[in-house]
Amino acid sequence: MNKFIKNIIGFSLKNKAFTFIWVAILAVSGFISFKNMPIEAFPDVTNTQIVIITQWNGRSAEEVERFVTTPIELAMSPVQKKTSVRSTTMFGLSIVKILFEDGVDDIFARNMVNNQLRTVSLPEGIDPEVQPPYGPTGEIFRYTLESKDRDSRDLLTLQTWVVDRALRSVPGVADINVFGGQDKVFELSIDPRKLDKYNLTPSEVLDAVTNSNLNVGGDVIEKSGQAYVVRGIGLVKSISDIENITVHNDGGNPILVKNVADVHESSLPRVGQASLDNEKDTVEGIVVMRKGENAQEVLLAVKAKIDELNNKILPKDVKMKTFYDRQNLMDFTTKTVMHNLLEGIILVTVIVLIFMADWRTTLIVSIIIPLSLLFAFFCLRMAGMSANLLSLGAVDFGIIIDGAVVMVEGLFVMLDHKAHKYGMERFNKMAKAGWIKQTGTGLGKAIFFSKLIIITSLLPIFSFQKVEGKMFSPLAFTLGFALLGALIFTLTLVPVMSHLLLKKNVREKNNPFVNFWDRSVMKGFKFTFRNKKISLLVSTVVLAITLFSAKFLGTEFLPQLNEGSLWITAEMPMSSSLKESLKTADVLKKDIMSFSEVTGVLAQTGRSNDGTDPNGFGFVQFAVSLKPRDEWKRKITYDELVEEIDKKLKNYQGITFNYSQPISDNVAEAVAGFKAENGIKIYGDNLHTLDRLAEEVLASIKNVEGVKEPGIIKNIGQPEISVVLDRNKMAAYGVLPSDAQAVLEMAFGGKTASEMFDGERKFPIRLRYAEDYRKNEEDIASLMVPTQDGAKIPLKEISTIEKENGAAFIYRDDIKRYIGVKFSIRDRDLGGTIADAQKKVAKIKLPDGYSIGWTGQFENQQRATKRLAQVVPISIIGIFFLLFILFGNMKDSLLVLANVPFALIGAIIALHITHMNFGISAGVGMIALIGICIQNGVILISEFHQNVKNGLSLDSSIVEGVKVRTRPVVMTALMASIGLLPAALSTGIGSESQKPLAIVIIGGLITATVLTLLIFPIIFWVFNKKKNENID
Repeated sequence: MNKFIKNIIGFSLKNKAFTFIWVAILAVSGFISFKNMPIEAFPDVTNTQIVIITQWNGRSAEEVERFVTTPIELAMSPVQKKTSVRSTTMFGLSIVKILFEDGVDDIFARNMVNNQLRTVSLPEGIDPEVQPPYGPTGEIFRYTLESKDRDSRDLLTLQTWVVDRALRSVPGVADINVFGGQDKVFELSIDPRKLDKYNLTPSEVLDAVTNSNLNVGGDVIEKSGQAYVVRGIGLVKSISDIENITVHNDGGNPILVKNVADVHESSLPRVGQASLDNEKDTVEGIVVMRKGENAQEVLLAVKAKIDELNNKILPKDVKMKTFYDRQNLMDFTTKTVMHNLLEGIILVTVIVLIFMADWRTTLIVSIIIPLSLLFAFFCLRMAGMSANLLSLGAVDFGIIIDGAVVMVEGLFVMLDHKAHKYGMERFNKMAKAGWIKQTGTGLGKAIFFSKLIIITSLLPIFSFQKVEGKMFSPLAFTLGFALLGALIFTLTLVPVMSHLLLKKNVREKNNPFVNFWDRSVMKGFKFTFRNKKISLLVSTVVLAITLFSAKFLGTEFLPQLNEGSLWITAEMPMSSSLKESLKTADVLKKDIMSFSEVTGVLAQTGRSNDGTDPNGFGFVQFAVSLKPRDEWKRKITYDELVEEIDKKLKNYQGITFNYSQPISDNVAEAVAGFKAENGIKIYGDNLHTLDRLAEEVLASIKNVEGVKEPGIIKNIGQPEISVVLDRNKMAAYGVLPSDAQAVLEMAFGGKTASEMFDGERKFPIRLRYAEDYRKNEEDIASLMVPTQDGAKIPLKEISTIEKENGAAFIYRDDIKRYIGVKFSIRDRDLGGTIADAQKKVAKIKLPDGYSIGWTGQFENQQRATKRLAQVVPISIIGIFFLLFILFGNMKDSLLVLANVPFALIGAIIALHITHMNFGISAGVGMIALIGICIQNGVILISEFHQNVKNGLSLDSSIVEGVKVRTRPVVMTALMASIGLLPAALSTGIGSESQKPLAIVIIGGLITATVLTLLIFPIIFWVFNKKKNENID
């Protein structure tokens, strides 16, 4: 090992120019990587998932489940490497999600699903769509189409045929989801009385339109040596063409479409509507990015395309207006992170300057900081990874450059000794490369192992899976790469720069700051060393009390990320019509806009046009755009604003409100399977039994302290009118079931007969009874159904009409129906709240075949905790092996590990003082702390052994060792804690995820440093004393 490090240092000293050249190349590469690297506010935490959307307009949820959802789910059973199959079924829509294991490639998953999808037998005309690959953080841009002169039908036509195509061509765009607007169709509003007059059925009109709208080819004829292609042109081009289609010829008198129907431009039945600020009907587009793309690059290309559309392609009176731009959040988070990093760099440099009191040593150490970071960016780019708020926020320069500090400090002290020994004049003329090589080799070994140990301590973070893995592994990689960079530069660049800069006049100045620390530490150490027994006893008791107090720490998975915007959902009764919901949404929107902090509100009522957001008519989502915090006139927090809005909206009875943020909301839904941070799933077959059990679960948890906004994600609540056909009566009248169903379907739901082309655009031609004849049950009862002998009878003669409360939504997980009870947790920790809730829910008696599961953040936290319990011991064993290689004996290796609990004392106390919960972020901080503590232990033990080797007694070796190592130990601790101080005190957007980590490391380092210098030497003495010596 020594030889290896000696060769590296020797090579660098020999080839200084080469060293500077490769360092410069790395720095430039790192800078380019940084400029091109997306800094995400929130990493995409989901595994590969494939979504299959199937629309079957006009069909009830139970029918869609039976004929569409279940067959697709069953076909997906053989798909390899899937973790679960989830589905949501509602009126006219089926969404099936297949979730895959960690590391499954999208192409593999897509091929597996497509292969299985081909085997599914679905009703005629039903075409399932496999969605492009995107994750819950994919929504990067929202816009609206605006025009003073055009209605939402015209705007949606432009969106579908112009805007959609243009934006889909942008590299990195996965999908354009559209909300609102009216889908243009040409409608034949049939008058049933006129059909009776001419003795026609709706099916005859449908057949006539279908067969009268087609082109045919007649091959080729040759004339005058030229080949002419024969075409039969029969496509309809206008409303008058449709009106003049012949339905029937009655003795030479043609009966035309216009004789039995009114043909006009209309819209498909609406499933949702969007409205922006004071406008009632808006077309909203959501740009969704492909999984794994660079959000910054995609956004730039999208905005360039929108500029082109606005200025060159769209009609002059139509403009695309931005509502939400992810770039704003990315800019805010980047600003927070960069601000903290810059402050950290400045503070660390100041600490080095104060301790070393020499500009040359400060420069050498300071230059390592940006170089390590650039090296990390370069490696991340090479590995195809992106940086995010969490991974950059955890970069602590104190930890990264302490190796460089130890090296520079060691070289400086050695050169100072040589200057004293030979006299400054002679010293200035002497060659120093040999000395630097020799001292650097000794220090380099300890630094090399220390850095390896810190990287090994990050092992548990590398091993995280699923959500927490995607969340924290970039952090481990960023820190790991930065540590690796610092180690490389410490063994190459630091000796070279020391050789160049520390040639002359190397002198330890009388430094009052260092003297103060030396005096304080020595005073404390002499006291503890004199009273070894008491010192050990007190520290053990403090450790025991602190570890016991950790039981009372709250636990959480992740702190809430402030995205600078607000997402409000309002759930009205499921039976609400779209018309009624829109009226309520308008009133609620005005109330939200009355707050001075709000700049705009985009309301989405119902579901999106393409079915990507499955909601009922009574579901309204408000995307609330807020002013930047520094522009708020009132001195209130984000949470206080939410409380004020909630207080105002709570005046409306019968509506359930929920508050979250766009990205958090999507991520929560992707993790739990429904829109909630935490949830309870009750599995079973009967929807009414599930409904009853959900009410019981809700009643048991709603009064648990910390549970907020509890509610049931209802299944039942959609009023239905069922037409039950009587087979005996149908046989008596000679009516075929298919004829009766066709009349019912066409009269009320409408049926597409054909399409009208307008250039490349095409619009459906639909048949439907005129509105006056499809208003209520009486109209259904009086529908005329054809018999086999040509007569017609009313539908009521062969059926009974029943009203019932049917399923609005059917949720399934792994081919089992379930109902969800959702809740948020606020003002209390996650673990404690769930524990109380579980006790209450356990008392509920479940029927046979019914079971309960918990999902959401709690599930993730449990999985991460379990993973840590498995991997942390492995990591500690790995560290022990490294120590064993370094020291060559068991005793010293175990001694160094004994240093670890000292850090935990401060970390736990810091969490108590700041009222922070113990989450994954704080856990990661503790893991990083283990590495730093072990490094301090390694430095001290190496020093003690060196002193013993040099002939000093055990007591003198320890006293001398503490005296010599006080400066580097205190300096590295101060650097590491002060480097993270800006992150600990930060309140900017995105600071929430950095705070617990920073606080844990700062708190831990304070106690670790004090106890390493005061108590650890006593433990070393105890293990190395002679047999007959007693502990004082």
